[in-house]
Amino acid sequence: MRQWMTLMTVGLMLWSCSAVLAADSSDTQSQLQKLQERVAELELQAVSAQSRQSLDTSLTAGYDNQFFIKTTDDQFYLGIDGLLQFRHTYSQSDDGERVLTREGQPAAGGDGVDPSASAAELERARLNFSGHVMKDVKYKIQLEMDDDNENSVNVLDYMVAYSVMPEFGVKFGQYKGAFGRQFNVDAGKLMMVDRSLADTVFNIGRSTGVELFGACPLGDTQMHYRLGAYNGLRDAGSRPFADNDNNPAAAARFVVPLMGATPKDFDDESDLQGHANPVAQVGMSFAYANAGSENNFPDGTDDNFMVLAKGDNGLSNGFIAYGEVSMVEADIAVKSNGLSVILDGYYQRANLDSPATAAGQFGTARTAIDGLQMNNMGWNLQSGIFVIPEKFELVSRVSGLCIDSANNCYEYAGGWNYYLYGQDLKLSMDLTYIDDLPIVSSGPNYDGVQNNALFMVRTQLQFQF
Repeated sequence: MRQWMTLMTVGLMLWSCSAVLAADSSDTQSQLQKLQERVAELELQAVSAQSRQSLDTSLTAGYDNQFFIKTTDDQFYLGIDGLLQFRHTYSQSDDGERVLTREGQPAAGGDGVDPSASAAELERARLNFSGHVMKDVKYKIQLEMDDDNENSVNVLDYMVAYSVMPEFGVKFGQYKGAFGRQFNVDAGKLMMVDRSLADTVFNIGRSTGVELFGACPLGDTQMHYRLGAYNGLRDAGSRPFADNDNNPAAAARFVVPLMGATPKDFDDESDLQGHANPVAQVGMSFAYANAGSENNFPDGTDDNFMVLAKGDNGLSNGFIAYGEVSMVEADIAVKSNGLSVILDGYYQRANLDSPATAAGQFGTARTAIDGLQMNNMGWNLQSGIFVIPEKFELVSRVSGLCIDSANNCYEYAGGWNYYLYGQDLKLSMDLTYIDDLPIVSSGPNYDGVQNNALFMVRTQLQFQF
């Protein structure tokens, strides 16, 4: 009996242990199953996150005012657009007897230039590559191909800009200097076929340098600024050191939008948007250049910025600015219900070094300068009104130059624009009369006889993409 009791006790213990082990095994199995389900869930989340990351960094392309390629998270962007301007110009100078050269000097043997000219040309053909990297670093490269450059391809602009914050950024490269309103308006957004006489004389052109830019709060609006230091004025294409020997230049521009406006409201000179409420913008610019006459590098040249001055013949001539040049510009623009009115004013103070070296008119030899110090002024008043909203616009302009001790000259112009598809497809025509042409320049088609009257009829078809 005692043996049976022992066997039963042992059996009961074995049964209890097996039950406990079975229960533990069931719990373990349950925990293992839950663990496996959790691992599967994490794996699914990882795959999903990887998929989303792959989707966010994938490329997309399309067209939105320009052709573009970008990442879906918009961290990287490349835009491609272009401008084509086909122009025909007819011009007539008052030298009907053909006794003067292009520069207004008596022609040898009395055989001067033809007073009339008529030609079609591709005035501007430009291709732009622009965009951003990591959103804050912006870049732009602009190529130019037109008849004035003998159909060659030139790098017109190249720049990289980084915005540290809305109030402060830095830009470097070659681009339009921070001076003047009209020259800094895109060529495809002008009110008339080309820029004014005053802007042609006083703009500082493109230069290589560095700029600070940003927008600072000013009451209920903002002041937008650009502060630049350059190799020189109008030094695009010049060789560093050799062509810019000791010729530093600086410029600054400040713009304040008013009446609820933003700078974007004045990207176009015309009121193509048809603002229901009036908007306005005021601006001011400063520029300074110390164009020394040194030439420390072999085969180098000196500063290529020119000023208008009285020559020894009493007429206005262009002279290379060997010396100090200071300039101030102010402008105001107003838009309302298809009407746009713009006024620009310029003042230039020049102190030249030597009359013996200050000679040259856009590459052509001129007579000696009469006087080494001068105060020049210029102004431009232009307006446009849409008689058919967003389609047909009448435009006009009066521009003038007051050259120190020389003859004053004025530009009178009127014309129209027909917007077939906004600025992207536009047909324009203007008639211009300049009473005493101060300079000869192919850009705005000033192909007359210097210091003589010039009449022009320009017709232009503009295409942008």
